[in-house]
Amino acid sequence: MKNIFLTTLILLVLTSGIIAQNIVNGDFDQGVSSGWTKYSKGGYGLIGTAQFFSSTDITPEVLSRSGQYMARLGGYAYEVNSIKQTVTLPNTPKVYMGLYYQSRASTTSECAGLWVGAQIRVYVAGQVLSDQYLCNYNAVNEWTFGYFDLTAAAGQTVEIEFRADAANSVWSYLYLDDISILTSLTGVDNNPLPPQEFMLAQNYPNPFNPTTTIKYEIPIVETLRATSVLLKVYDVLGNEVATLVNEEKQPGSYEVEFQSAVGNRQLASGVYFYQLRAGNFVQTKKFILLK
Repeated sequence: MKNIFLTTLILLVLTSGIIAQNIVNGDFDQGVSSGWTKYSKGGYGLIGTAQFFSSTDITPEVLSRSGQYMARLGGYAYEVNSIKQTVTLPNTPKVYMGLYYQSRASTTSECAGLWVGAQIRVYVAGQVLSDQYLCNYNAVNEWTFGYFDLTAAAGQTVEIEFRADAANSVWSYLYLDDISILTSLTGVDNNPLPPQEFMLAQNYPNPFNPTTTIKYEIPIVETLRATSVLLKVYDVLGNEVATLVNEEKQPGSYEVEFQSAVGNRQLASGVYFYQLRAGNFVQTKKFILLK
């Protein structure tokens, strides 16, 4: 794991054997003492109004998304803080945790050099489910919806912990509002948080005829706003068959369709390979055209 000079974390730890129910006070408007167990090393308030969090350093001003209250994690001078509660997830085919977030970070240092910013991580049963880094050049100054897919833990009792660790004298804040457990994404902004690492998935279907879909993921990288992505198809002799992607891509999940008809020719049945090059990441997978 990378050494973080200044970091803000969101952790999701799943446990069992505890009786709980859905998220309490997810919009924080039931009061600062309801629902959440709070901890601040420096004794700072973590749930409050825009006026409570107001500072001339925090621009633009952060207003709650709904109601009057919201949560804020982060800080400076080795501050550590967190909010958490225990929740039982519904036993449904799909389960998500949705939230709205904004970030603010000191502009006195560059993110790429000193890791000034906010890192959001979600752990499920000790495993990283999602990882996103927010720094000066991609700060989120408006309420943005993100979600985590918790379907693998459907029906289980979980402990949700939003935790921040800050170091040195520069500051970083992450604001949260309207946290909820969802069984569908219908009717909400379908905007998942960016992936934690580069990924090239196995195509589907495989074998295929005449079309197949290839999915890949591009994470936020430390030094670039976008990543140069090259996705090509080769035959068993290493001859290039097709270029599917050749452009810069923002962090996110993508999919591209490949057809057995390339230009004016039809590919013969057989084994082919597709290769993703993105930054320093290179991965190749095999797929089969079966007519």
